[in-house]
Amino acid sequence: MTRSELKQRFSVFGEIEECTIHFRVQGDNYGFVTYRYAEEAFAAIESGHKLRQADEQPFDLCFGGRRQFCKRSYSDLDSNREDFDPAPVKSKFDSLDFDTLLKQAQKNLRRH
Repeated sequence: MTRSELKQRFSVFGEIEECTIHFRVQGDNYGFVTYRYAEEAFAAIESGHKLRQADEQPFDLCFGGRRQFCKRSYSDLDSNREDFDPAPVKSKFDSLDFDTLLKQAQKNLRRH
């Protein structure tokens, strides 16, 4: 498959900003399609498998992951980063159990 074939095939889901194909010695070739809008990328992930033709090998569809191939900023929509460790968010209710929270809510309802 060529870059233009990949772009043409996946353009049914929306406006494509960038499209690249990468060939590897191991044969596990891959391509990247960067859509203008996130909704278009979601549509491609959801229904892109329907584009496979009968004489083609199955292919996987996923979000992001290879930032070095994108020439501009993009959103990695699957957030599959091992080094991603969000800071815990503390709430004043963290130390309260369900029963205590329920009693407080009922008490607040009686006031109004």
